Amino acid sequence: MKLIWIRHGETDSNRERKYLGHSDIPLNEKGEQQARELARQLSQQLKRPVALYASDLLRCTQTARPLADEWGLPIISVPALRELSFGDWELLTYEELMRSDAEWAARWYDDPYRCSPPNGESLQELGHRVDGWLRKLLEQRQAAADETTVCVAHGGVIRWFQAVWLENDPKRYWHVDGVGHGEALLAQWDGRRWRRLRLEGLKRGTT
Repeated sequence: MKLIWIRHGETDSNRERKYLGHSDIPLNEKGEQQARELARQLSQQLKRPVALYASDLLRCTQTARPLADEWGLPIISVPALRELSFGDWELLTYEELMRSDAEWAARWYDDPYRCSPPNGESLQELGHRVDGWLRKLLEQRQAAADETTVCVAHGGVIRWFQAVWLENDPKRYWHVDGVGHGEALLAQWDGRRWRRLRLEGLKRGTT
């Protein structure tokens, strides 16, 4: 099976470089344009997917809507695909965080896998929910070698997939080439492991 990961379009909080986890912020005008353009491009070069999943947060469902319209598919809401929760740090910029909670922030940056923001999640907790959902998806679709599934999610979720499922190393989380807003990553399951494929013909910066 093939799996297309799509990162949601831009929001004002993304543009302002704020920590945006479970806060339910809508797309801005640029984000809406990114979603429409990606839907147009994907619909031209890919056959109709069998399913369209999206994080239940507004910025992902809004990004998924043009895809649903192009392909005539329902959007299946998946809370497990939410971004990492930043807890008390939600909607702070890096500079604001350093002024208010520098010591805890330093511990988190050093070991985000086990350390979490206050009242937030660690990467281990994010990974647990994402991995659990993905294993169930594989169980359901493993016999469908030619089928394509689309998942609209967040930068942190897609980074987790890249580090753990593509590179088999959670420590690579901060080192993988992340996916930009309104961009896509294509992976294929060969029965044993995931491998990354290239999506041809998309705008520069989309792989």
